[in-house]
Amino acid sequence: MKKLYFLSLTLLMSFLSFGQATDLIISEYAEGTSGNSKYIEIFNGTGADVDLAGYRIWMISNGGTWPESSINLTGILANNDTYVIANNATDVPGADLYNGTVTWNGDDAVGLAKDISTVWTLIDAVGTDGTDPGTGWNVAGITNATANNKLIRKATVCSPNTNWTASAGTDAASSEWEVSAYATGAAVNGHTNSCSTDPTLNITSPINATIFNPNTTNVNVVLSVNNFNVANGTGDGHIHYTVNGGGVVMKYDTDPIAIPVVAGNSYSVFVELVDNSHQPIIPAVNATVTFEVASLNVVTDLAALRADVIANGAGKYYQVSSNPVITYARSSTYRNQKYIQDATAGILIDDVPGTISTPMVAGDAISGLKGQASLFSGVLQLLPLENATVASSGNVVTPQVVTAADIVANVETYESELVQINNATFTTADGTITFAASTNYNLNDGSDIAFRSLFAEADYIGQVVPQGAANRVVLVAEFNGTPQVVSRSLADVTLSSSSFDAIEGLTMYPNPLKGNTLYLTSTANASMSVQIFDVLGKEVVKSNVMNNSVNISGLNAGIYIVKVTEEGKTATRKLVIQ
Repeated sequence: MKKLYFLSLTLLMSFLSFGQATDLIISEYAEGTSGNSKYIEIFNGTGADVDLAGYRIWMISNGGTWPESSINLTGILANNDTYVIANNATDVPGADLYNGTVTWNGDDAVGLAKDISTVWTLIDAVGTDGTDPGTGWNVAGITNATANNKLIRKATVCSPNTNWTASAGTDAASSEWEVSAYATGAAVNGHTNSCSTDPTLNITSPINATIFNPNTTNVNVVLSVNNFNVANGTGDGHIHYTVNGGGVVMKYDTDPIAIPVVAGNSYSVFVELVDNSHQPIIPAVNATVTFEVASLNVVTDLAALRADVIANGAGKYYQVSSNPVITYARSSTYRNQKYIQDATAGILIDDVPGTISTPMVAGDAISGLKGQASLFSGVLQLLPLENATVASSGNVVTPQVVTAADIVANVETYESELVQINNATFTTADGTITFAASTNYNLNDGSDIAFRSLFAEADYIGQVVPQGAANRVVLVAEFNGTPQVVSRSLADVTLSSSSFDAIEGLTMYPNPLKGNTLYLTSTANASMSVQIFDVLGKEVVKSNVMNNSVNISGLNAGIYIVKVTEEGKTATRKLVIQ
């Protein structure tokens, strides 16, 4: 810390500095084991004194966006000196600035920002925005290293770095940091650097092998050049670069290289330092980065999307041609999640940043849905790529009737769909216990399934768990392969037994179907007829049920809707043919 240094230490640090840093850097970070034993240390190894008025400390919490809070700095920081910002003198004695906003935890992020041409710009960071790592960030191969530890910047680091993935590294060798334990009240010991004077050229962004979303039209390749004056004939030389092995482009500054890109294509950018005669310097100094822009895969419906993810894995981007209907919409407090389904399948939209800005409610049909497929705890989610619109409103989704056994056996088929389980009982209901948020309750219709009170905002939280058998409307979920169901409201939980399914005891099997014969039975065992529709709504089978069976040999593999009629009563089921 600058005010603790004596002349002998300053001389020693100058002796240990073999080169110069390109700018101020974060040299230490601490998040102690108790109290507010937290601090950040800034180091000046630039070779000249620096006015701190041009710098700020930025802070964000739990995956926020830069900056949620900011600390202005003042004073002159001498070359080879440090400046420490802490919460209080008891936990961190001898700091240069105490500020009550220094209260970060291991899963937060801290950055150093600089006034660049009147625009405040992040230049260095511990952690990153938009992501909450949980307990802490992994650094140098150490799990949760930013919690209850101190990070010390390696002496060989000469430049700030906003690429946290590269800065943190995956092991001790690749990381810019050394991790050590830190206890409340421990002294802060300053920083030394041993930067090389050899020219260096690095690509700091994008990270190698980055895959950009399909809407990307331009990628900035950000360069970091040290110990080499890039200019047009007046410096040490300049930069040559190529894109995908094309023609050489001469560059006389270190500004980012703007690369126009097209979805579905891959790119390789090669950069090198050359002298004023356009010859590569000796020894050669160059760097390469490769990246691609993902394709947008157009699918007819949600079933096609799910099938592609099953076949090829998550991570791809999709445009859904159908207009799925929202069955449940949650607020921004709950990640702007929306459960949607069309005639073929359902999916959960997870939209933390609020990319879909058009107001939408249950019953709205969505048009222009684009997003990236993702898996969270086994649940397939769609992360929106851009805003979507409402195609129509007031749509009613009639839940198909299934059994708990159907869901357990085919949870991926029903996941995120609105369904109904008839004659189902909460086995622990005693007229006293109430629904608590995020709790499992056993639901039984002859088979058991977990009912999860997932929605803390639901009106049945705190209400008495209903006794007796009734029909329950639920959304199908899972947790790492374990089937679960969850209701949207008290009305779903206490649905009367006559709703939606007028044919008592209707059973349709097998489902999924691999053969040519579909069987149907009911309590009345009366004359029955069926109509089968494809996902486009076209009737493909119309037949009477003979001997409790229907021949469907003419149907291809796929998803169908079966409408059953008996004694003037109707019911619908989804049929999967394999």
